[in-house]
Amino acid sequence: MLVTARILPLAALLLAGCTVGPDYAPPQTAVAPEWVEGGIPGEVDLEWWRGFGDPQLTALIERAFAEGPDLAEATARLAEARANRDAAAGGRLPAVSATGSATENILSEEGQLPVGQIPGFERDFPLFDLGFDASWEIDLWGRRTREVEAAEARADAARAGRREVMLTLAAEVARNYLDLRAAQADTATLEALAETDAEAERLTRLRVAAGEDPHDALDRAAAAAQASDAAVAAAQAQATAAAYRIAVLVGSHPEDMAPLLSRPAPLPAGPQVIAAGIRSDLLTRRPDVRTAERRLAAATADIGVATADLFPRFSLLGSIGQQARSVDDLFTDGATRLQVGPSLSWPIFAGGTIRARIRAADARAKAAAAVYEKAVLTALADSETALNRFATAQAAADAQAAALERQESALALARLRAASGETDRLALAQSRRAMLNHARAATDARRERAQAAVALFKALGGGWRDPPET
Repeated sequence: MLVTARILPLAALLLAGCTVGPDYAPPQTAVAPEWVEGGIPGEVDLEWWRGFGDPQLTALIERAFAEGPDLAEATARLAEARANRDAAAGGRLPAVSATGSATENILSEEGQLPVGQIPGFERDFPLFDLGFDASWEIDLWGRRTREVEAAEARADAARAGRREVMLTLAAEVARNYLDLRAAQADTATLEALAETDAEAERLTRLRVAAGEDPHDALDRAAAAAQASDAAVAAAQAQATAAAYRIAVLVGSHPEDMAPLLSRPAPLPAGPQVIAAGIRSDLLTRRPDVRTAERRLAAATADIGVATADLFPRFSLLGSIGQQARSVDDLFTDGATRLQVGPSLSWPIFAGGTIRARIRAADARAKAAAAVYEKAVLTALADSETALNRFATAQAAADAQAAALERQESALALARLRAASGETDRLALAQSRRAMLNHARAATDARRERAQAAVALFKALGGGWRDPPET
């Protein structure tokens, strides 16, 4: 009991230690308050896909969240990080284990202890032992504290990584869905164009036979008809490929997804106006920036873990149990054993490895700081680029729509002139061909505007919800 009385004051002294290594503080990044590209103020829509007004798109994104393999992997990574965090926290508590053994022992007669010459001492004997061992490493230099800090930061990083997967997943499903609907619309337009070119080829053949057109006019008409037929097949292939890519994203087999998406549907227009929010809020909303910041926090804590190796480790050890040569004597008072006391471990010489590990941890922290700085710059550049792209795509789509409207008016006039005999059917076919080409350009412009909207929402950090803590 005298030893125990001396241990308790020592334990109190050790508990008053310090935490080595740098204390982490989040980087303070100055961001200009105004968008360069004139972002519209307002709350960023976190469920932006609903603004496209397409129930099937919404259903596909929700299915990807529920069944997609990418998000399943990210969720598992988050669970792993949280388990590692709990393991690190558990390392700060005392460890207790139960022990038990039953052994048959034979001592050497030629060893240091001359057992053969000791009266009544048998060299072979059984030994039974039952008890409990306990140990507690006192966190004198903050090693365990820093380990918990690092594990907590990595769990936060995994959580932000899951958000980033959700954001990317929603954008990829939407992007491929828009490609699918645009390809289906293009297919329909190309089929009409192929019919028009076939009719133009037939009419040109008649004119060549009548001597009204040269033979090379027929070659040009035939080549245009063949090109239109090939374009139809290419557009159909693009639609099928987009459906297969969506199948991967939502965790479905291609043969199950293709029939679901094979029926043509209108290309979603997307929102005409997108709120960009406050520019400085972008850094807290973008999950990739949050991931980089949390990894910097973990790397900073790792410096403290490595630094603690320079100092001695103090532990309190204890063991209590029963030990006897026979089972009958195992639970008697005289069979009780007890061991308690402090333990010290101090690496006096390690060949410079400890300080090398500290330098390595410091270098990793500097690298993590550079990664964070790049993530901030990338977030700002992505957002400004997406704002510019959306505005440009909006203007281009409006211009293409106006051009198509004018071409449709021209086609209507050509039909009236053909009906009155003022122009021939070949001229009408050519006017219809020009209108269909404008229709294709208008579809592509609408697809680009919708794609630009998706890219803007992704750049602004919209498209995720916090997962429940489990």
